[in-house]
Order: sequence, then C-alpha cells, then structure tokens
Amino acid sequence: MSLRLSPMLIALPVVLTLFAACGDRTPDADSNSARTEYPREVLQAHMKDHFYKATEIQAAVINGDLEAVREPATWMAEHANSAAMPKEWAQHAQAMHEAALHAAQATSLTDAARAAAQMGAECGSCHRALGAEVTFTVEEPPPEGAGAVAHMDRHAWASGRMWEGMIAPSDVLWDEGAEVLSEAPLAPAELPVDLDVLADVSEMEASIHSMGAGAVGLTGQKERAGVYGRFLGTCASCHEKTGRGKI
Repeated sequence: MSLRLSPMLIALPVVLTLFAACGDRTPDADSNSARTEYPREVLQAHMKDHFYKATEIQAAVINGDLEAVREPATWMAEHANSAAMPKEWAQHAQAMHEAALHAAQATSLTDAARAAAQMGAECGSCHRALGAEVTFTVEEPPPEGAGAVAHMDRHAWASGRMWEGMIAPSDVLWDEGAEVLSEAPLAPAELPVDLDVLADVSEMEASIHSMGAGAVGLTGQKERAGVYGRFLGTCASCHEKTGRGKI
C-alpha cells in the first residue's frame, strides 16, 4: 500500500503584490513605483512544499513512526510566511502552523493523525478564502479484486482522493474517495493475519468502511478533518497489529 497522491496545480485569481515602505511614507499615487510583483511561481512552489511535507506526515503516521512525523511537522510549524501573502491567509496559516506543532509534539499516533487532518482542513479553508483553484490529475481507482492486496490498493486510492478533496477543497474528490472507502470490508477469512489479532483487525477493517459511508456528502472542513483523522489513526493501528511493512 502506498499513498496515491496526484500532482497538484494551483491557480490564483489575482497577482499578489509586495508593497515596500520607505521611512514615514504613506500609500499615495507614488506607491505604484514601490510595488513589485510577487511571483506566482514562488507561491505555487511554497504550496507544493507544504503538500509534500504533509504527505510525509501522513505516511509516517500510517507507518506508526512518530519520530518520522517530527521533522516534516516541525518544518511545517516553523516555515515562515511571506509578508506578501494576502491578509485572508493569516488566520488559516496560523491555524495550520499550530496543527503542525501539535503533530510535531504528539505523543501518540492518534494525536498525530488528528493534527495531520487538521492541517489539511486549514489548507482547504485558506484556498477557499483566497478563491484559489487547486486541481489534481487523478487516475482511475485500482480495479476491484479478490484478496487483501487489491483491497488495500483501493484504500490507498480512496485516502488520496479524500485528502485532495479536503485541501482543494472539492466535494467531487472527497466523495469519490469516500465512496470507494465505503465498499464492503474484507471477510475475516480474507484477512492475512494471525488468529490472535484477527478479531481486532476485522473490527478495524469494518470501522474504516463505516467511516467511508458516513463521509459521503460531508462538506464541512471540520467534519471532514474529524473523519480523516480517525481514518489515519485506524490505518496506523491496523498496520501495527498486522505487522505490515512501511508504505
């Protein structure tokens, strides 16, 4: 299983500008001469850095590796914003930094999973506030098939779509992922686990699919973050129980 996250494109509706202040000057007709364009490419690169660091955090949570969460989460918490960013950005950037700090300081995978989901929700809320258009190149879901491998591949695809649906934000992407996740869980006989953990793993597998069914149609970022955080935490617990290798 690997996180199936797609290439991201961000388009902003306006050109961001940086206003330079000089001494006690106040904005007037001459302020245009003190204005420089803030390159859109720089902002897009900034956002993609956030996207991939957040992906590292998710993978670390699922792998059950809190130490691996700390480096990208600390980067997200401490990464400075440019003074050129629009004012609508500020509250969401602050909330994202706080969520990243919680992830970096988390003492449990459950807490780290919740913090990771909250980061995604704040990214999406910021995009909505700015009127930014965030798009992804999405592949078709892996085909349905018998056995745990095909099933987990579809879990991974669903995870990627729900994450992208939260950060875009996009109702279509979110629901596509949730609908795939809501498919019938594997039967206990199909789970490649030892008998001593079979009951626990079967219960977690069923709960993940229940989360997917309940997530279809959710539009609130807070509600989506709640579901996605529980999903990541359950994935981590299940992988720990089954002894799966790293994704």
